[in-house]
Parts: sequence; structure tokens; C-alpha cells
Amino acid sequence: MRHLYSVLIRLFGTLLPFISILNKKIKKWDSVRQNWDIELKNKTLPQQKYIWFHCASAGEFEQARPLIRKIKQAYNHKYAIAVSFFSSSGFDLYVDSTEIDLLFYLPLDTPKNAQCLIEILQPTYVFFIRYEIWWNLLHQLNQNNIPTFLVNANAFQKRSFIYDWYIKQNYPLFTKIFYTHEIGNTKVEQALWNKKESSKKDEFVEAFCKGSFVLVAGSSWLKEDTLLAKFYKNNKQHIPDLKIILAPHEYDEKKQAELEQAFDTKILLYTDLQINNPVASDILFVNQKGILKYIYQYADIAFIGGGFSGKLHNTLEAAVYEIPILFGPEYKAFEEANELIKIKSATSIQEYSALETTLLHHNTYRKQNSNKLKIATYFTNHDQTSERILNSIPFK
Repeated sequence: MRHLYSVLIRLFGTLLPFISILNKKIKKWDSVRQNWDIELKNKTLPQQKYIWFHCASAGEFEQARPLIRKIKQAYNHKYAIAVSFFSSSGFDLYVDSTEIDLLFYLPLDTPKNAQCLIEILQPTYVFFIRYEIWWNLLHQLNQNNIPTFLVNANAFQKRSFIYDWYIKQNYPLFTKIFYTHEIGNTKVEQALWNKKESSKKDEFVEAFCKGSFVLVAGSSWLKEDTLLAKFYKNNKQHIPDLKIILAPHEYDEKKQAELEQAFDTKILLYTDLQINNPVASDILFVNQKGILKYIYQYADIAFIGGGFSGKLHNTLEAAVYEIPILFGPEYKAFEEANELIKIKSATSIQEYSALETTLLHHNTYRKQNSNKLKIATYFTNHDQTSERILNSIPFK
């Protein structure tokens, strides 16, 4: 069946030039992989031993960072860290990261590409993060007896029949699989690390938020933005110190105008905060990537995007600040969201009336969170996950 998979992958590769005409993202995805093998050869240092991490995008790299830090602390003299990304957005965000020694795009998963990649990189160990599983790569790594690990696997996620079948074919190719319910979740550990890093304040965001009831919409989609716009227009007079920080999952040059139309008010750009006398506004649009995880420290409550489409974004980056979390009804596939619901640190919202009731309640009882101890315990239980993982691997 792997041969059929390979045929489908090659067919996709053949169609890419035609599909890319209609889609800018796919066009970039294809263009950055042209001559990938030559570029990788030029970047690879002879005689260097590499530990390779493959990540789909930025979220998966954040989960890899605790492991990378521990490896660098213990084996920096012996191993270099290679990281591959599937998405351009993840690559672009970490292209200057000092944690990465070798950065490259993962090529299309054909048998030829898999063999070529491994011949060039010759990794000593390989870590796949979460769901990013490629059959030909895993087969080639297995054939070359290269220890390969899957980190933060979710044993209880409900998947489609086809994906379940695909997983059953691929899981035996891993040397070891680290399940979150057995060993912990590095995603939780990284959220704690981000909180420690955020001790340096953003004086401009802090000034914007001072003395206000602050709601942060993290990685929001149109659904979350629309609900919050309705709440703002309905309740601004009742909550005069209401401030909303919007950090959309995706945005372009048109986004500010779209948000201003939805909220029916002027919106301040994050990049304009440092300009003298910026526009007076109750709404801040975070038009810069990579800083949302630090902005949560100023929130009284967070509304996390993706919960209405089954693509819930990172809830832990906000929860680590021990604030209430809200998200849509499609969260069951995300174990950390289920845990936050269980300890009553998060609430699932299905419609506007529930959102309004919940936000008004939290506005009335500001800063009162009786579940802080449970949240702190939850994070503490995962704090040394990366150490437990690496201690179980007999590094040479």
C-alpha cells in the first residue's frame, strides 16, 4: 500500500504547478522546495552529527523546543540541531533562531526524496512532532536503522477511518512513541518556559491595558472576531474600561479595515503603539507574529480561536497565566483543552448568548479565580516532560 501512497504523492507533485496558479500559499510552498537537495548539501557540514526534528509549523516547533534546549545543554559539543518545516510560515518565523543549526524545508515525500534527504543529512536521531508523519521518510529511516521517535502523540484522539489505517501502517516504523498521557506533554512545558521569558514587560501594551478589563482573542478566526465585535458593540457602554486585543490567526493588509467595519470603531495597530500619540482606541490589532504568547500576561480573560472548526489553537499559552479561557465547541480532539475544562479553568462557548453571559460574569468577578491551584498543579506535572523523554533514549 505504500506504493499506492507514493503514486498519489507523485501525482500531487505533478499537479502542484497548476494548483499553485490559483493559490499563493501553494505557489510559495512549491517554489521554496525547488533545488532543495542542492541547498541542503550546501548547508550540511561534513562529519557533523545531526539530531533532526521535523515540525509541521510553528506550533510543533514550540513543542520541540524543550527537547532541543535539553539536548544543547547536554550534547552541544557533539550534536548539531537540524529542523525541517512543512509550512512556510513556520520556517519564516524561526529562520533566525539560535536554537537551530540547520534549517530546511521538508521536500515532497516521494521514495527518491526520502532516500536523498537521509543520504545528505545522515541524522543520528530523528524526532517527529505530534501528527506530522510521512510514510516514505519513516520507511527509509527504518531501513537505515536510524532511531526515530514520535513526541506528543495523542492515543485518544478520534480520527477518520482512513487516517486510523494510515497511523497503523506508520506507527510500527517508529523506534518509540511518547504518548502525552503516559510521559507528559512538552507543549505544557514550553508554555511554562514562555511565561518565564515574558518577565520582560512590553511597556506599550502594558500602558494600553492599564486599569482595564482586558480580553485577548488569540489566533482568532472570523467566527471569534464576529462574536467579540457583537459583544463590544452591545456592552461597551456598560463596561467603559473594556479593552480587546485581537491577534488573528491569519491577516493581510485588508484586515485592519475589516476589523474596523466589524467593531464599528477605529482600531490601533500593535506596530503603531510606539509612535507618539497613536490613535485612541479600545481595540488593539496585533499585526506582528510570534508575540501573542507574551501578550496573554496582560489579559483578564482569553478567547482562543479555532474552536468552531475543530482547529483549536494553543490554549496553554494563555492558561499558564492562570486566567479563564474560552473557546468554541469543537475541542474534544485536544487533550489539553479537555484537561482545562476538567479543572474548570476553561469554558466551551457554542453561541453568542453564552459568550456574553460568561464575559459579563468574569467582568463582575475580576481577578477571582478559585482554580489557580489546580492550574498550577497541572503545569507542574508536565514541567519535566522533555527530561523524561530524553532520559529514556540511550544517546551514543
